[in-house]
Amino acid sequence: MFITRRIFREEELKNFLLNIGNTPAGAEILSKKGNVYTFVIEEIDTRAANILKQDAIASGGDCALPREASSFKCTTCTAVLIVSLRSLEKLLERLKKQPFGLKFLGKEIEKLVAAERKSQFEFDVNGKKLVLDKPVIMGILNVTPDSFSDGGKWNSVDKALFRVEEMIEEGAEIIDVGGESTRPGSEPVPIDEEKRRVVPIIDAIRRRFPEIFISVDTYKSEVAKEALDAGADIVNDISGFHFDEKMAGLVAERGVPAVLMHIKGTPKNMQKNPYYKDVVKEICEYFEKTVDSAVAKGVKREQIILDPGIGFGKRVEDNLEILKRINEFKRFGLPLLLGTSRKSFIGFITGEKDPENRVAGSLASIVRGVLNGVKIVRVHDVKETRQFIDILFAVEEA
Repeated sequence: MFITRRIFREEELKNFLLNIGNTPAGAEILSKKGNVYTFVIEEIDTRAANILKQDAIASGGDCALPREASSFKCTTCTAVLIVSLRSLEKLLERLKKQPFGLKFLGKEIEKLVAAERKSQFEFDVNGKKLVLDKPVIMGILNVTPDSFSDGGKWNSVDKALFRVEEMIEEGAEIIDVGGESTRPGSEPVPIDEEKRRVVPIIDAIRRRFPEIFISVDTYKSEVAKEALDAGADIVNDISGFHFDEKMAGLVAERGVPAVLMHIKGTPKNMQKNPYYKDVVKEICEYFEKTVDSAVAKGVKREQIILDPGIGFGKRVEDNLEILKRINEFKRFGLPLLLGTSRKSFIGFITGEKDPENRVAGSLASIVRGVLNGVKIVRVHDVKETRQFIDILFAVEEA
């Protein structure tokens, strides 16, 4: 008798059970037992926490409570619920009948699991369909003189079209055109200058490559409006609609997808001593308010893509924590975008000062993301990223 392997993924376990002769019904049930969830529930009523622990154990799971909660020496506490998907289904039925907010908690957990398990998103825009089932590549086209990595390289129509054609051939499905550097310490660019930089190039890309998706990287509604008129499909707003109050209304009116990013401060001051007690929790709270605000202004929830904003008002340790816990942002049931390409935290860790030599570090930084549900990776090095993702998923699906 030999133990030959460990199986981590639910679908892989299900297929293995079928291959060794389990019935489809049995494989469905058993594969859920192999998928374990851990939920941290803060400030739960101590009475509810003790009932939750009893029901979790009765359902085949468990729940960790501080000793003070078990002896009712505190009114609220933090509970850690640990259950398989199969046990969770049983637990949720029990919670429907329980007091002290447990019925509501059950509904929240149910929504959270449904959002996390959502694996495909689709956008219909300008007669084209963008399907996000596996990670797609957003190729960066900075038409600026001062971007941190490639400033001045692609700021003419001819140079831009050459680079776009190259990125499409290398595997990019979205081209992200930006006319203002948002590197730490950068100054804002006047609206007319930003329009002068991006609009003619977006128009030229749309004419030459009618099927490619184009996003405009701007937080200014005037720039976004003219970019959309020129053929852009997506608005990529680093401010999450917070820098220009008209941006949400424009996106709602046009019905286009929009990337809402988290940023602390502005590009000019965001790296002046940023601090978080719990960076992921705080970004989640930001997204909760930002998405609700956008929807209240007419933006359809299914139009929204979320970006945790690596490097935008973050310390090195914050960026690493975000990458380590990237799956927690799936709670919103919205597609995630990740942009780590060539960024300074990679240089800080590796010692590589030249951004163009951070390709390996950039690829390493996206592993956790693409294996945990990130649907768009925004990169400079398209060819290398395409090969990396293709091999990574070929191994995962073998």
